[in-house]
Amino acid sequence: MNRCRNCAAPLQAFQGRCEYCGSSNDIDRELLIRDPGAPGRPDAAVSKYPCPACGGAMKNLDLGNPGGEPVSADQCGQCFGLFFPFYKLEAVLNDLSKYGFLTDAKRLEDLSRNAVAETGVAYRKCPVCAKLMNRINFGQRSGVVTDQCHGHGVWLDSGELRRLVEWRNSGGQLHDELYRKQMEAERLKREQREKEKVARYKREANSRDGVGY
Repeated sequence: MNRCRNCAAPLQAFQGRCEYCGSSNDIDRELLIRDPGAPGRPDAAVSKYPCPACGGAMKNLDLGNPGGEPVSADQCGQCFGLFFPFYKLEAVLNDLSKYGFLTDAKRLEDLSRNAVAETGVAYRKCPVCAKLMNRINFGQRSGVVTDQCHGHGVWLDSGELRRLVEWRNSGGQLHDELYRKQMEAERLKREQREKEKVARYKREANSRDGVGY
């Protein structure tokens, strides 16, 4: 169980902010630091971008080569949120996730039900272009609403990376892909029904007007 670095109180699952003293905790750190040369070193480069959540200074962390390409992310030194370059978060999740080839429906339901309750919706500015980012639910039942700038990157609050890894390991990606396929199949069926309806109306109209076929 993770404990608050300030008051030592137990932290709720996947939540970096202590509900007792309000301190922020870096509970994603163990995922990212897996060897001495991994991110989080004292000499991590200072990022030129401010934190979109609290305005604090960020550091640029070297995440290695997940997916065969160098990847880095900016992390706030105060709230410990992470900003990933767009399209790179998927490579990081693939690298961190060890399972996910079977679906644990109960675990996925727990993740969805135990998502952090938001007291108010806040639209954050992209640290790169300063435009308001879109709030997008990451997959089905992940319990994570990401802040995304489609031109620059994805912001995760502290603990959300760990939750997404757990979601992937529980088969969340498979569930999401199946859901998308089902939605696409339903869309195609609706389109086909509409085409058939229009064709039927035309035949009926032609029949009433005495138009031959």
